[in-house]
Amino acid sequence: MNPAATASGGACAAPSCHTAWLSATPASWWWRIGISAFLAMNTMTVGLAVNTSEASDAERRAIHLVLLALTVAVFALLGKPLLDGLVENARARRLSLEPLFALGLGGAFAASLLATWRGHGAVYYEVSAILLVIYSLGKVVTGEAENRALQAVSLAASAAETCLVEAGDGALIEKRIADVAAGDIVAAPAGSPVAVDGAVERGSALCRVDAVTGESFLVAKSPGDAVPAGAIPADGALWVRASAPGAQRSLDQIAAAIERSRAEPSPLERTAARAALWLTPFVAGSSVLAALYWWLRAGADAALMNGLAVLVIACPCALGFATPLALWAAMSRFALRGAYLRNGEALERIAGCDVAVFDKTGTLTGVEPRLSGFVTAPDCALERAELLEVVAAVERLSGHPIAQAFRACAAGGETRFEVRGVRLLAGQGVAAELRERQSGAAHELRLGLAEKLLGREDATAWESLRGAAGAAPGARLLAAVWDGRLAAVAVLEEAPVPGLADLWKDLREAGIECLLVSGDEAARVQALGCPDARASMQPLEKLELVRGLQAQGRRVLFIGDGINDAAAMAESHASLAVESGAALARGVAHGVLRPAAVTRIAELVRIARAARRLGRSNLAYAAAYNLTGIPVAAAGLLHPVFSALVMTCSSLMVVWRAAAFLSADLEAQAS
Repeated sequence: MNPAATASGGACAAPSCHTAWLSATPASWWWRIGISAFLAMNTMTVGLAVNTSEASDAERRAIHLVLLALTVAVFALLGKPLLDGLVENARARRLSLEPLFALGLGGAFAASLLATWRGHGAVYYEVSAILLVIYSLGKVVTGEAENRALQAVSLAASAAETCLVEAGDGALIEKRIADVAAGDIVAAPAGSPVAVDGAVERGSALCRVDAVTGESFLVAKSPGDAVPAGAIPADGALWVRASAPGAQRSLDQIAAAIERSRAEPSPLERTAARAALWLTPFVAGSSVLAALYWWLRAGADAALMNGLAVLVIACPCALGFATPLALWAAMSRFALRGAYLRNGEALERIAGCDVAVFDKTGTLTGVEPRLSGFVTAPDCALERAELLEVVAAVERLSGHPIAQAFRACAAGGETRFEVRGVRLLAGQGVAAELRERQSGAAHELRLGLAEKLLGREDATAWESLRGAAGAAPGARLLAAVWDGRLAAVAVLEEAPVPGLADLWKDLREAGIECLLVSGDEAARVQALGCPDARASMQPLEKLELVRGLQAQGRRVLFIGDGINDAAAMAESHASLAVESGAALARGVAHGVLRPAAVTRIAELVRIARAARRLGRSNLAYAAAYNLTGIPVAAAGLLHPVFSALVMTCSSLMVVWRAAAFLSADLEAQAS
């Protein structure tokens, strides 16, 4: 999450104008601004006094030198960011709003130096100091909040750079993934992601693929099964024959799509670039024309004063504050609701969305399953509660990914059975040796996939138990086998976040169409109640869906959490990632959601729209101020110092409106 600063980021309108200077010690910049504001106020007080009173030449020169020293101190405290912005503009050969500030404060400083050197005439050192304080305040207000949200995340962080490849003699050698050729056999130890797309050559394991395909439950992989790069074998190693070169993995296709999306400039960046192309020359030209007119009419002093007044009144402080302050005020409201955005542009993008596309697993449901049913066979040797306690004790010791579902069933004290040993059955489940504490009798418990643990003779009993369990569509069923006989069926289901019915309703009332897309099975996807639910979707199919919607003129808000969502999120008009999701998804998203905030998407969109209305009205006010102020200053009706005060009041007005928005009852506004 490391985008260029946008036009909404304070006074900096250029796409590549960063606030990196702020990130190291932001508190020190508040001290610098405070000290500089104090110096600027004193400079203005003394400057007005010396410009409007009688004083000897020696007294005037001494006071001018004091004002010069105070102004230079302000430059020393706050000047570097503006200079860096000007250098960056020069290197990129472009115009942004920085030159306007430089023209205003540079003109005031040059005019003041001229008056000091000549020994007569008005000085405007305070104007330079005020402009620099306002500019720096805008940079800090917007940049500090932005830098807190930005995170640099790349695809390289989500996967290893090397993998283990089987050589001709069977030995494993370490090799760069990019150098793996189609047909190579790559080893994936338990707990490590599969490095390439391919098919299982040897080994069996239950694999976690939720971040890659969106399937919520563990998927059994055995010889001959296709396996995607990024799948993680949980209980055994896999040897995978690569079906494509290591540089052409599905992960790499996702990364390429993300980079293409990042390379496209945002609408705000393009608008800011176009505005800067005419705004700076227009103001500079107006100042020159005003100075020329007054030089011909009233002499050099009048030309200098009125030309400078045009530059000062046109300094884009109000324009620089107008949008970002409204957006940051709304972003604080987002934070109170568990949503954290990377910058102000992200909020504007969310405000414009009319389609919300949700991932399922990890976004609207938990990744870990929950136990929703446990039915024992009629001839089971143990009572239901006792068997369930034994299963929970075994799972607790197994470290198996499904163990979380049984945690609440574990007994608090000593039980009838003692667990003597636990072993994983790769690609099947778990097995345990138990001993009765009193009699010492030994028993065996197996828990896992019925198709792996049961024989044909158990088919009738299994079907009977399945019917008695009454499992919901899409539930995962596990068989419990006690001493070789089918003893029970455990029903594992996803845990949907609460409030999904209200989420679909709220989105509909906000005029937002909603879609649910997932790589999971249709039954589990449709069970969440979304009007438009689509199952078994691969990552690039999600990407094509987003592209298709946006080709129709729709603006998509994508909410997801996995690697399989990242390409579609990068392509979407706006995207939000669940904070517990994959680093890649968080990296490409415009913001991060806490799990409880997922069902408040409609409310967040309303907040964003209210902030956009405020930002636009602030911009209209700032534009009216400039369109009125420039002609008035050019007509000779504004002194440069008064122009600086008017400009400051305009900026403070924008700040006040944003503060009022922040403290208002936003729910009433949004409704």
